[in-house]
Amino acid sequence: MKKTGYSPEYAGAHEAIASTGGQLMPPVMGIAAFVMAELLQVPYIRIALAGLIPALAYYFALFMIVDLRARRTGIGSLGTDELAATEPVLPRLHLFLAPVVLVALLIQGYSATYAALVGTVVAFVAAFLRWGSRPTLRSLGAMVEDVGKQAAQVAIPITAIGIIIAVAIQSNLAIKFSTRLIDISGGTLLGAMIFIIIGCIIMGMGLPTVAAYIIGAVLFVPALRKLGIPELASHMFVMYYCVLSMITPPVALASYAAAGLAKANAMRTGWIAFRMSFVLFLIPFAFAFDDALLWTGPLWWVLLAFGSLIVGTVAWAVTLEGYLAGVISWAERGLFGLASLTIIFAPTGTLWWSLATALAVGLGIWCCAFRGTLLSRAAGPR
Repeated sequence: MKKTGYSPEYAGAHEAIASTGGQLMPPVMGIAAFVMAELLQVPYIRIALAGLIPALAYYFALFMIVDLRARRTGIGSLGTDELAATEPVLPRLHLFLAPVVLVALLIQGYSATYAALVGTVVAFVAAFLRWGSRPTLRSLGAMVEDVGKQAAQVAIPITAIGIIIAVAIQSNLAIKFSTRLIDISGGTLLGAMIFIIIGCIIMGMGLPTVAAYIIGAVLFVPALRKLGIPELASHMFVMYYCVLSMITPPVALASYAAAGLAKANAMRTGWIAFRMSFVLFLIPFAFAFDDALLWTGPLWWVLLAFGSLIVGTVAWAVTLEGYLAGVISWAERGLFGLASLTIIFAPTGTLWWSLATALAVGLGIWCCAFRGTLLSRAAGPR
């Protein structure tokens, strides 16, 4: 990205957002998703299916923001000589066997533990299929050491959190906390959601995502359930904001790590990432108000909700970058922003949703057709 013309801070922010989304993208999501499956007593594949549409919207929004920025600033693409210099993939394609087997087992309904064990064995065997990928004794030792470190990073906080959860359940702290949270928010769903978002982000700043999610599931999910949000949507809502804390200043760990890789200013990278990802912070509201986005209900209704969410995210990308087939005015940006927020917050099929979708699509067609014509006339014959 830096070679093509993006600033180091912008490139680092993009990398931070894209990497953070890996915990939310099926088929293999973060550890918190597997914990969610255990808490809800449902197969992991149900969690992965529920996370598919929000994750696709997440990455499509990021793609549109970066693409519109490139079009507005005239940033080009890599040359063919630079693309030809990349390492070929085909000689290492056999290493892809492990994730394929892992996903296939999860789809078949096997437990995450069994699928992970078989996937590990397949990965080990696949490495020996070609000479160039065969591990040495030294690399095997490093792998074993790395596995132990990663397991400890997850096991230690989860063990400590187990004590917290036991105390919260035995003392009815979770019920009291949810009741108090509803009282503070005045009994309004939107107010409670804002308090929950703040709590999830604060916990995510100092804890691993899985640890923050477990505490959030105990303390915050009961409040969302009391206010009418479905159980799966409540858990997904909490998990999303625990993950997004990684790109939320002032403690945006993913943004600061990406800034180091991009050799950019850490704080500036963090704020650019937050600005770029603002629409991603709205996606949980969309599936909380309309659980069709979690693949619940008839297929045609799910696809309709998905299509409207894509329209909403594109409208926000246009609002953010101020560009669509040409630079748009502040009034047009305001209308796109209003349409985007209404589409995201209004349940699918309602009057406000219909009006906002029509406004966004109509504005998009008008900008592309009308501005495209003006730009062509301004350019004149070549």
